[in-house]
Amino acid sequence: MADTVTGPEVLQENDKRVTLKLVVESDGDGSTTVLFDSSARTANGVATKGALQRIWFSCSNGNGFDAFGRLDFEDSDGDRPLLGLTGTGYWDFREFGGLPPSTDANTNGDINIVIPGQADDGNMYTVVAEFIKTGSV
Repeated sequence: MADTVTGPEVLQENDKRVTLKLVVESDGDGSTTVLFDSSARTANGVATKGALQRIWFSCSNGNGFDAFGRLDFEDSDGDRPLLGLTGTGYWDFREFGGLPPSTDANTNGDINIVIPGQADDGNMYTVVAEFIKTGSV
């Protein structure tokens, strides 16, 4: 069995930014899903990385509140955490230019949403995230 994943759905995109929505219903085994796919995001025809500007999220708190969600930089040496998501919230990073993309040589520019194996079957995770396109992959 696998998590039920809807998206990522593009809500808005142009050469400067993209807003994406992703919904994951857990099957209780954990999963990793690409949220920001740098090879699919282009600016002036060139694949680009993304700087996270704003994020709206709702993460089920089942199983004793240990069923958080997490955004990770995809990295060939092992994914690296970008942001932990617990409960429901909104963060705005625009005042200082956003959370920049990884500059590590081993990253491909993708940002994943990770659902832990502790998540109960049926837990829901919804993320809407706005990225500014920055730098080429």
